[in-house]
Amino acid sequence: MKHLLMSYSVMILTVVAIVCLFLVPKPAAQDAAPAKTATSKAVRPSAKPTPRLADGHPDLNGFYNNTDRYTGDPTEENPGEHIINRTADGNIFFDYAGANGGGVATGGEPPPEANEPPYKPEYMEKVKALVAKYDYGNTSALDPQHDCKPLGVPRGAMGIMQIVQTPKVTAILYEADPGPYYRVIYTDGRQHPSDLDTSYMGHSIGHWEGDTLVVDVVGLNDETWLGGGFTGPKYGNMHSDKEHVVEHWTRKGDQLTYEATVEDPVMFTKPWVITPRHAQIAGDSDYIQPQMCLNNDKPHFIQPSDKDHYQCNWCQKDSDNVYGQGASADDQARSKTLPQRAGGGE
Repeated sequence: MKHLLMSYSVMILTVVAIVCLFLVPKPAAQDAAPAKTATSKAVRPSAKPTPRLADGHPDLNGFYNNTDRYTGDPTEENPGEHIINRTADGNIFFDYAGANGGGVATGGEPPPEANEPPYKPEYMEKVKALVAKYDYGNTSALDPQHDCKPLGVPRGAMGIMQIVQTPKVTAILYEADPGPYYRVIYTDGRQHPSDLDTSYMGHSIGHWEGDTLVVDVVGLNDETWLGGGFTGPKYGNMHSDKEHVVEHWTRKGDQLTYEATVEDPVMFTKPWVITPRHAQIAGDSDYIQPQMCLNNDKPHFIQPSDKDHYQCNWCQKDSDNVYGQGASADDQARSKTLPQRAGGGE
């Protein structure tokens, strides 16, 4: 017990010392910023000149790695922005939620975000059942991203990303965890394929309306969530493979704004307009980092043995029944001429 009390005392003293270290004002001579005046405001990234391509459209090219960061007047920031201010005496104030993004629950379960998808009652019950299994925050082991699946649209549309823009196509490469993914937006006038197979990021075609790239996304599978983790909303995970998303990408200065309307006639009572998201262009010396998927599907690998050996890719368990009498014998004869290696054995 004595040692336990001593440990707690040391821990408390350490915490107090760290807190005091942050509260002690820095001398004015050491990198102290001058006090703000009524006319000295930080320049918003969106207030800078917008670069344009030869065709007159905004230039979306670049690496974007900063989201919702603003150093100006806290009364003017957008919802969810991070306020970073230095006072006249040199202290730094960090508000990671922003003046409009903070809030403390008064007890019990925090209320759902105001901007939640409008689920039909029968699907809202299923959504709540998934939320009840969240381990922490807005996610759990059930979250598809933990199985190395791309985040889908609109959840994974805005993030740490490299945009490569041409007049006919715009590609977005994402630096993401647990693995990288990409999408291609066609701007050459084509339409969606009539025999489209569904996928995680769907099929995207875009056109310009003024300075905004409007993107129509279809062909999204139902294996992704609409939110989770830090990409919210909490009560917004499920969607069907009939999901349809219309995106608006707008660059003003160094800031890129993403807006989207999500339709799901199967699960929603009406279209869902997400909360706008923002990203800033990175510095010239910053660039996209190589990523890799952390999860490997290994249980299906089989060590070779007298019973299990490699035959061929996509072999049938019962070739005679599928391809006709004698097919199994042909498979076995062919397998003897191929290298013996792990995996694929039945």
